[in-house]
This record gives sequence, structure tokens and C-alpha cells, in this order.
Amino acid sequence: MGTWQDIFAAKIADMHLTEPWMLQEDDSLQVHVLKPGWKEFVQRRALGRFQCSQCFREWSSAKVHILFHMCRRQGQGTVRMRVFRQECRRCSDPRLEEPEFSQETMERLLHNLVLKILKYFYHLPTQPSDLLEVVVDHTTLGVGPHDSARCEGCQLGVCSESRLVPALDAWEPLMDADKARTHRTLKRQGVRPYATPTHHPSPFNSNFVWKRCCCIVSSLLCVLAALIFVLLYFTK
Repeated sequence: MGTWQDIFAAKIADMHLTEPWMLQEDDSLQVHVLKPGWKEFVQRRALGRFQCSQCFREWSSAKVHILFHMCRRQGQGTVRMRVFRQECRRCSDPRLEEPEFSQETMERLLHNLVLKILKYFYHLPTQPSDLLEVVVDHTTLGVGPHDSARCEGCQLGVCSESRLVPALDAWEPLMDADKARTHRTLKRQGVRPYATPTHHPSPFNSNFVWKRCCCIVSSLLCVLAALIFVLLYFTK
């Protein structure tokens, strides 16, 4: 936990926050179970490495879930963190094992966490481009499908929650409630929401334009003929 706390303190300092913030580990945290004044941030995709404490088998997962609860009171802030564990699929009576993370993964996780703190408690806007992707493309790591039966996050509803919430809700700018409902309704109906309608010219419009051009040309010819007649009449 010491490495997490050191990186977190450095990220807080980088953002020029003068108020003290403290990061604590809390394995009792539950998703959507919050005390008044607390905010929640769930990182549902992070690359972690595991080792079974019984058979010493090693595996990697690109869907390690991390839950953060945060609060700011009386000029200081507190963040509580829970990392969800996984079981070994080889052992008949497996234990829940803690994941290990690379330095880069921890840096990215805590970068996103501090941006959430700035948004929730200091009202500083964040853009999707400010948030960092935490997981490395799992196809390059030889990681198989996520084993939901042996994931503590799945057991507690974190994984199922991520399937219910569209991916765009995680990092894209928030829409107002009415617009978001319209977006989801149109998407279910197979319609691209907020797309500009494609204009297809009507054959009736084409005929109208052609007739108008003919009228204009005819009028010009009549005027030209009248001018020629007048010119010839006065030159005799």
C-alpha cells in the first residue's frame, strides 16, 4: 500500500492541491453503498497479475476492478480504495488472491482518481482526453476470456454493472438526463442518435428548377428580340 500512497501524494502535488488528501485501503467497501457526502469512482478495466498461493500458478487479467470512495471535509480529503481479487481456476478449493500492478498502471489509475477529485470537490471540468486508458490491449498479452465465476468483482455485481452501463458513460462528457434517455432509446431502435439527416434530391425539385431556367431564358430572348426590332426600326 505504501507505493500507492506515495504515487497518490505525488499526483495530488502535481495538481497543486494544497489541502491534504489521504489514501487508505478498505476491503469493506461496497459499490453504490455510500455515506452522505461521499463520492464513488469505479475503475473497471485495469491490467493485473496474479499468483496462486497454493499451486503458484500465475495469470493475468485485463478486467481487474478497483473501487474508490472519496470525501472532503474540513479542509482535508480521504480516499478509500478496494481492489477486487480473483481465484485460481486450477485449485479445487482456491483462495481469493490479490493482484499486482505495474508502476505505469498505478500511475494511470491514480491520475484518473485525482481528476475525479478535482471534478467532484473542486468543480474543475475534465475532458475525456484528460483521462488515461488503464488496461493494455489484452490481445497482446495472451489473456483469455474473463473468468466471472472466479472474480470477486463479478460476485459483488461490479462486472455486471459495467455491462449495464454503456462504455461512453465512463469517459465521455455527461449528457443531460433527457438527452441521455433519447440517445439510448434511439440506439435501441437502430437509429443513429443526433445524426444529421442525409438529403436526397427529389425528382420533382429537379423538374421545377429546369422549368424555371427555361422561363428565364425565354424571357431574355424576348427582350433581346424587342431590342433588335427597335434598333432596326430607328436606323432606317
